[in-house]
Amino acid sequence: MKINLAKTIFTTSEINFISSRLKSALKKGYIQERFENNPYLEVSYKGVEQKGISPKWNIKIYSYNCEKNGHSIVCVDNHVLNILLEQDYDQFIPPNLRVLSVDDAGWGFPLCGVMVGVSDEKEVKTAMVPIEYFQNNSKNHFKSKKYLKVYADLAFQLLDQFGASPATHRIEICTGYVNQPLREKLRKHGFDVRVVEIKGLLQNELEDIYKKYVFEALGVDIYYDPKGMEKSEIGKRYYKCLNYGLKNCPEQIKTGWDALCGIRG
Repeated sequence: MKINLAKTIFTTSEINFISSRLKSALKKGYIQERFENNPYLEVSYKGVEQKGISPKWNIKIYSYNCEKNGHSIVCVDNHVLNILLEQDYDQFIPPNLRVLSVDDAGWGFPLCGVMVGVSDEKEVKTAMVPIEYFQNNSKNHFKSKKYLKVYADLAFQLLDQFGASPATHRIEICTGYVNQPLREKLRKHGFDVRVVEIKGLLQNELEDIYKKYVFEALGVDIYYDPKGMEKSEIGKRYYKCLNYGLKNCPEQIKTGWDALCGIRG
């Protein structure tokens, strides 16, 4: 059965087919089940790193919705799901190519732009999507989501600086909304792209580089790295930074964010 994974609602027969293929992958050890306390969730799986699928990859299948007349699926990367449905497991064996890692910084920070970073584990190169692309303004950059294109274009420029090509490099990229269009653009250009949890040099240095950028832009050491923080603490730090921006640098606020849409940029 050929299924259009781009749609949002699936028939019961489609879900039965998807579920059967996922169960086969589960038996072969490519995925493992996740258990969540959600009465509407039929099943949830995540990848097994030893089998070539990052644990960051996951899929959730929700129960039949009478109003929508079907089931819904939430999947981190449909490319991986399609391979599982086709049972072409050899595709999970990464090609013997040099690796370049891609990650972002500043996406959840209420002030300043968003940084893209690329690393070959020897050095880290970065570029910045300016704050104007995340603000409600006359240019309409945020509503048109132009920041996604700018982010992808900047990432390609950084990859070019490393001499990247589909014949020489494969790409490991972080999950996250801002990376999704870049991921698909890389695949269209022929790159082997793996969605992973970014580790190593890029993980260690990108947040520090972004922190220095924020300090230079605002003149105050206010940036925080949300990784490893409790949700309640993240919320406190977020609003502390936002209040600083309101009082001292309103031109640096991401006013396009839903929670900030009432604030003028």
